[in-house]
Amino acid sequence: MFDWLSKICQTGSVVLKILIGIGILILVLISGAFLFIKYNQNYPPPKLVANFVDMKKVKEVSKYRSCAGHTVVPQDGREMKRNMKHYVKVYPQYKKENTVELYSPYDGFVSLIRADMGDRLEGELWIAPGETMPPLLPFGVWMFSFEHMQPRKDLKMGSKVKAGELVGYASFLVTERDATFDAVYGKMGLPMKTIDNWNSPFADLDSLFYHMSDTVLAQFEQRGITQEKIIISKEERDENPCVYTGEGPYFTNHDDTANWVELK
Repeated sequence: MFDWLSKICQTGSVVLKILIGIGILILVLISGAFLFIKYNQNYPPPKLVANFVDMKKVKEVSKYRSCAGHTVVPQDGREMKRNMKHYVKVYPQYKKENTVELYSPYDGFVSLIRADMGDRLEGELWIAPGETMPPLLPFGVWMFSFEHMQPRKDLKMGSKVKAGELVGYASFLVTERDATFDAVYGKMGLPMKTIDNWNSPFADLDSLFYHMSDTVLAQFEQRGITQEKIIISKEERDENPCVYTGEGPYFTNHDDTANWVELK
């Protein structure tokens, strides 16, 4: 009888030790994740020191907070009914696969990549600044991302890229869409949050034209795009909210010239 009780106590002791070990591991992982996020949050927003596209192929760029396309806003709801990324529209003759080259705007690494080209779904690529902590998703970090693009086939999560390096091509597999790709400057925020029938993956958003080096910004200014022309202020958009088709997320006046700046 005493042997039986002794075995039960020994088993209980082993289980207790296992549970304590699991608890310590969980605490270590939580602490590590917290330190990881805090480190990345303190990393300064990256500056675009190289142009991300061949300017000769670009016809128009949508304004920040435009009413083009569909709503694109941060998850916290402080801004609603507006598009806080930029559509880059190329000339019609370039609406072909593997024709519009896309380049990394700074030294960094691939933090997220998606390419479903076999299903005729266009991919996306997020580029984190070079000294954040790969290969985990760098939450809380300002990053540049392309959407509606075909990533370079050899790239994967954690791949290092240099400023000006080819990272893929704009993709136009969805034929009813304009000859556009998306250029986004934002922070990743998972899980996604549904806002007006659109799933927002963004914890925060800003205009990439606020974060260009003088050299890159000058290339756009030479073609007629300035910060004043390409960025609609929050106050102006709050006073003139975009209008949905139905309950959203798509706007009624995508092609309105007030949403775009044409390059000269």
